[in-house]
Amino acid sequence: MAADRPGTAGEAPVASSPDDVRNVVLVGHTGAGKTTLVEALLAGTGTITRAGRVEDGGTTTDFEDAEIKQQRSVSLAVAPLVADGTKVNLLDTPGYADYVGELRAGLRAADCALFVVSAADGIDGSTKALWEECAAVGMPRAVVITKLDHQRADIDATLAACQDAFGEKVLPAYLPISAGGEVTGLLALLTQRAFDHADGRMTERDPSEDEAVRIEDARPPLLEGIIEESEDETLMDRYLSGEEVATDILVDDLEKAVARGSFFPVIPVCSTTGVGVGELLETITSAFPSPFEHPMPEATTLSGSPVTDIGVDATGRLAAEVVKTTSDPYVGRISLGRVFSGTLRPDPVVDVSGHLSSFGVQQAAHEDHDEDERIGALASPLGKTLRTVSECVAGDICAVAKLSRAETGDTLSDKDSPLVLRPWDLPEPLLPVAVVAHAKSD
Repeated sequence: MAADRPGTAGEAPVASSPDDVRNVVLVGHTGAGKTTLVEALLAGTGTITRAGRVEDGGTTTDFEDAEIKQQRSVSLAVAPLVADGTKVNLLDTPGYADYVGELRAGLRAADCALFVVSAADGIDGSTKALWEECAAVGMPRAVVITKLDHQRADIDATLAACQDAFGEKVLPAYLPISAGGEVTGLLALLTQRAFDHADGRMTERDPSEDEAVRIEDARPPLLEGIIEESEDETLMDRYLSGEEVATDILVDDLEKAVARGSFFPVIPVCSTTGVGVGELLETITSAFPSPFEHPMPEATTLSGSPVTDIGVDATGRLAAEVVKTTSDPYVGRISLGRVFSGTLRPDPVVDVSGHLSSFGVQQAAHEDHDEDERIGALASPLGKTLRTVSECVAGDICAVAKLSRAETGDTLSDKDSPLVLRPWDLPEPLLPVAVVAHAKSD
């Protein structure tokens, strides 16, 4: 029997503006530590009272029976938290190739991808392929090196493997501090500060003499990589001439480079000890793009005419998309959706449209349809826990109850001015058979 799950703390966070949201999808091969990292981030922000363990079946995002039994993720799960006043929606995805549909749904709902790489296992071919897939659509990316406490952990070799696989713009923003063979803290290359976690709490201090030498050796490639992406064409000349570049300028340029998908910071994190958790949260809130900085999907009318008068605006025209559809034995049909424009609220009647064929997409299980449905209760999912919310603004993610006809890939829009969002590539079923319930109660 699975162990008791960690309790949740507080009410569901609600964003009031797209600028207050970060949607981050965690990707990587099975066993890289994605789910454990989510637990560490949730516990580090007080979202849950304690971190669960995959081995005990007690994690927030692995709650299905198959996930607990197999000790690996098999479906997309959402876990929101609040850090520095920003709502961060973490999207935990399966690493196994059989569940690529869940992975692509997570990529669709996110504005940035966090590639999780184990310091003990390195990178596999599917992770490289996924990096290229993200690059093809300009998805902003960052890299987290996990399992720093594993007996086979080799952080330097893993970083080198990441740079070899992902390119020269993959550069560390932090270096590990080790004592007695264990990673006890991090050195911040931008701010040139040391962060210790030896006593279970993060303390900031000046780097030691040896640590200062390590920072001095590793900092120039990071600065040059950021400055090369700066919109200020004079900054590189000023830097090479010896001018000290202010940290706030570097952070601003880093955020812009990450948002453009042209620079990829690396953060080491040990989920079990908490080393790097605070630093990763700071990177997410200060350097990851908001929904404002991520382009909207192409939109058309139901007849196929382009729609250009929508954008990431909480007061604008409604345009939301169902990225996952599930069934709960108590609540019924649940549609997980990303709001791209406008604000979704309970009770109004909206247009539910699925017109994949108009975009050249053919799905045997998804026929074109167009009907009106009333929005049921809205909830913010924390794993399997649904916490009621009053609204979901542009850029945010929520669950909608009891949409009887909405399917994955469908668009929810204003009844009086319906539209359709260009769908992402849904994977074709690999098996030519299906299982149908004999009765609705089965």
